[in-house]
Amino acid sequence: MRWSNLLTIFRREVLDQLRDRRTLFMIFVFPILLYPIIGAGVLQFAAALQEQPRVVALVGAEHLPKTPALLNESGDGFNPDLFDSPSEAARLLVHRESDAGEWGKSAYREQAVRNGDAAAVMVIPADLPEQFRNKNDVSVPIHYKSVDEPSQITYLRLREVLDRWKRSIVEVRRQEDKLPEGYVRPIEVKALDAATAQEVGGNVWGRIFPFLLVMMSLTGAFYPAVDLCAGEKERGTMETLLISPASRAEIVVGKFFCVLLASVTTAVLNLLSMGLTGFQMAQRASGFGGDSAQHAAAALAPPTLQAAFWMVVLLIPLAAFFSAVCLALAILARSMKEGQYYMTPLYLVCLPLIFLTLAPGIELNLFYSLVPVTGVALLLRALIVGDYATAGRFFLPVLVPTLVYAWIALRWAVDQFQSEEVLFRESERFNVRHWFQHLFRDRAPTPTGAQAMLCFSLILTASWFLLQYLTAIGIGMSLAAVAAGQFLILIPPVVMAVTLTSAPARTLRLAWPEPRYIALAVAMVVALNPLANELRRLVEYLFPVSDLIKESLGKLMEHAPGLWVSVVVFALIPAVCEEVAFRGFILSGLEHRRRTRSAIFLSALMFGFLHVLLSLFQQLFNATLLGVFLGLLAIRSRSLLPGIIFHALNNGFVVASGSWIGGLRRAGLVEWIYRNPDEGLYHKFWVGVGVAVAVVLFHYLWKIDSPTRRARRTEAESTI
Repeated sequence: MRWSNLLTIFRREVLDQLRDRRTLFMIFVFPILLYPIIGAGVLQFAAALQEQPRVVALVGAEHLPKTPALLNESGDGFNPDLFDSPSEAARLLVHRESDAGEWGKSAYREQAVRNGDAAAVMVIPADLPEQFRNKNDVSVPIHYKSVDEPSQITYLRLREVLDRWKRSIVEVRRQEDKLPEGYVRPIEVKALDAATAQEVGGNVWGRIFPFLLVMMSLTGAFYPAVDLCAGEKERGTMETLLISPASRAEIVVGKFFCVLLASVTTAVLNLLSMGLTGFQMAQRASGFGGDSAQHAAAALAPPTLQAAFWMVVLLIPLAAFFSAVCLALAILARSMKEGQYYMTPLYLVCLPLIFLTLAPGIELNLFYSLVPVTGVALLLRALIVGDYATAGRFFLPVLVPTLVYAWIALRWAVDQFQSEEVLFRESERFNVRHWFQHLFRDRAPTPTGAQAMLCFSLILTASWFLLQYLTAIGIGMSLAAVAAGQFLILIPPVVMAVTLTSAPARTLRLAWPEPRYIALAVAMVVALNPLANELRRLVEYLFPVSDLIKESLGKLMEHAPGLWVSVVVFALIPAVCEEVAFRGFILSGLEHRRRTRSAIFLSALMFGFLHVLLSLFQQLFNATLLGVFLGLLAIRSRSLLPGIIFHALNNGFVVASGSWIGGLRRAGLVEWIYRNPDEGLYHKFWVGVGVAVAVVLFHYLWKIDSPTRRARRTEAESTI
């Protein structure tokens, strides 16, 4: 890639964006105007909400004792001594009602709360004085409406008032009985909050900033991306750009850096404006006085400069990811209007990932560090609150996957930009009848990439509904459920290959391979087994399997009629069904107008994600790595049979490992092979030998057996 061309494209796109008044307004002016207005509105609204008192209807107030007093001297409010401050007592207004009239009826009191005549109704029993004299307990009913927030808040305040009044009553009884002070309060809890004011503010901002960081970086990337790609198509300047000396990859990367700059600038200015607004709100809150005001001021105080630095550091990879994704979607769009349609589904995908971080109990771990957006948000929260031990441990596990996702999205954008069909796609009117005619009349020998993605989506959706149904009827974890799920994986690719392609056998790679590929598949299974067991142990150490799942899997294996039935259900059937789906239809579709390498890696990722949905998350890594080899084996051999054999043997080793190790133990050979037979861990020597053999076999399949080298060898042999 020539950096001179790339920088030329970058300067061109930046100047184009700076000439657009809408872009300048959204990046520079909008954040400065938005947050001060929001902050002022929130303060005014909060002040107005606090000044509004709530009405409490007190039925039977005439039965209250004079001491300790529940009401104030005028009887229109509660005793201020029962509150932290007189201002809190003023938020509850008391309307005294007699229990001799309609207020004495429970139905009337409930209807009064429903109609809004009172936020809550508290009833003082008529026998309260007598019960107090006898030192008995008294039940005080409170009518409120739980779905009405003011009524709910009023009820909680009344509970607190009654609790403090109860302590006053107990204190009066203690003094009458001349008991020591520790008699009624043998234990007094003294709360000592170790959190500093900075940490309190960090906890609030740690939940707000990650959400805003994601939204602002996504918004800042999307609109410039749409303008630079779909806007170029509408303005007719795309053709001029394509005939320039810059390659298409250089054009895409130049546009990517421009979008990245806009995304980072938008997010930084939004966060800066919001931080300044928070500072002003904290100053306003601290001026009110009181402990609650000081706590509010601490919560609103902006993060420290150190936290702000980490925000900017994490913003760059996050913005790179969003910029690449938005650029790929914008290249796909043929107009500005169509490009904006893609904004909604993109938001719908990102919102659950960021809302997950707001849920209580969600903490950063290795699993969440691999999840796009979620890992960055959780890491940012840990840094803002000052949890540097957790942040340091997961900084690279979050940063590296995010950069990898950004690189994959950028590769997708470059691949899209290489396609003339995508760049110069014309507007079309959709007609169902013509679409069906085209679908079946103009069938290609192999499926398209869109059809492959549709097949994968159908497999996921159908498998999920089947899993829910089988769980509902009580056979979610059984051999029949496993077999049914596998056949459901088989049906969509077979049906789509027959109906949507003119060469189903070629699509599904139903051909007899050369014998060397079968031998290579068998040798690869043997070579990879020691390494696979080591990786399995490592993955389970990093991502432990719950005891409940282990128990369920153990019962599933125990209920199997025999070893051969388990091998058929867990090894042979999955090998056939999954290979037909992923190395057959899906891989054939992904090869359509894509490089072989990209198709193999995409199919491997889909294969790993399927195992996350249908079995265990821990199988994602091994399934993805094995999917790369299986995809390469299917392409080189032009057949599914070697992959089926490899898949079946690999699963069969896992299912039959207990019987295999038991046979070696009886023969006295187990100590020569395994260092830990119970976990299936080989000696380091065998692991090293297996890795070396696997590398040689993979290198042979990837490089030496490539179509280019085979063509050269054939040409050389014909010349001789």
